[in-house]
Amino acid sequence: MDRLVIGGETRVWIGANADLAVVLGDALPRRIAFIVQPGVPAEIGRRLGSDATVIEVPDGEAAKNLATVEMVCLRLSEVGMERTDLLVGVGGGAATDLCGFVAAVFLRGIRVHYVPTTLVGAVDAAIGGKTGVNVGAKNSVGAFRHPARVIIDTAVLEALPLPLVRMGAAEAFKAGMVGDPALVDLYERHGLAAPLGEVVDRAIRVKAAIVGADFLETGVRAHLNYGHTIGHAVELAAGIPHGAAVAIGMVAAGRVSAMLAGFAHETRQATIISSLGLPVVSPPTDPDAVRSLLARDKKRTGGTTRMVVLADVGRPQVVAVDDATVTAALTAVAIGGGSE
Repeated sequence: MDRLVIGGETRVWIGANADLAVVLGDALPRRIAFIVQPGVPAEIGRRLGSDATVIEVPDGEAAKNLATVEMVCLRLSEVGMERTDLLVGVGGGAATDLCGFVAAVFLRGIRVHYVPTTLVGAVDAAIGGKTGVNVGAKNSVGAFRHPARVIIDTAVLEALPLPLVRMGAAEAFKAGMVGDPALVDLYERHGLAAPLGEVVDRAIRVKAAIVGADFLETGVRAHLNYGHTIGHAVELAAGIPHGAAVAIGMVAAGRVSAMLAGFAHETRQATIISSLGLPVVSPPTDPDAVRSLLARDKKRTGGTTRMVVLADVGRPQVVAVDDATVTAALTAVAIGGGSE
């Protein structure tokens, strides 16, 4: 069933065992092209699009580069895709990021639907219309473009291996920290055994409300970057999964929140993150590499690093931070010094 409409443009379907009719929704394209990642996404794409073009791209972040964008666009041209046709991105967050960007630039815009096959894709990457690829820094080249439809198949998510559930839990927990204390409580009580349907629904509703108020991230949408400023830098510098990096980034942001906003839940937050099996300190990482990436962060303004901090659970704000504060945040996650 369709449960949400985001930004007046994206219809979100949540259910089990989606078929092609669900994927298409009200679209009546002449041609369909599925952009898929290897493994389960490729199997789903071929099952749903048996008579469609299926384009396989590299797994994970390896897909998010301009060379892959060019390859996909050339393939779409070869098969005669037109602006009234449909792209369907099947896979994790990297797949939907890439597919959405291709949809934004191919023929200056083509309809796109997403079928996220990971929890992080379902609760975060596929929701909200941010697309992009990595050129020098994570998601530094991209576009805002809502998908017309997002199909979240709970049967696919419930079959995920535990490590992928854990990575997605980081983004779902982040949504709770910035906008839904009940979701934080849910994870605190149940850990990774928290009911998946409720987690997905609550996390999407947080993001939908924020995106609906600020699609182009000129204000409150920045609150969704909680844990991401340092998290993105650690992700690239240490080569770790996005969910693990966001968990580390939230611990760092928790320290800054305590320092600058009187946040009283720093220890509680770290305890819940650890209970989910997520890291609370960084693996051995070159602090200079992390700082260099922070200097190229797309959220910087006027040459100043900006971070989302919490005054309380569900009460985010964006602040400028000086070098001493960044140092304290990095030290809290064992970068450039021992953890505190």
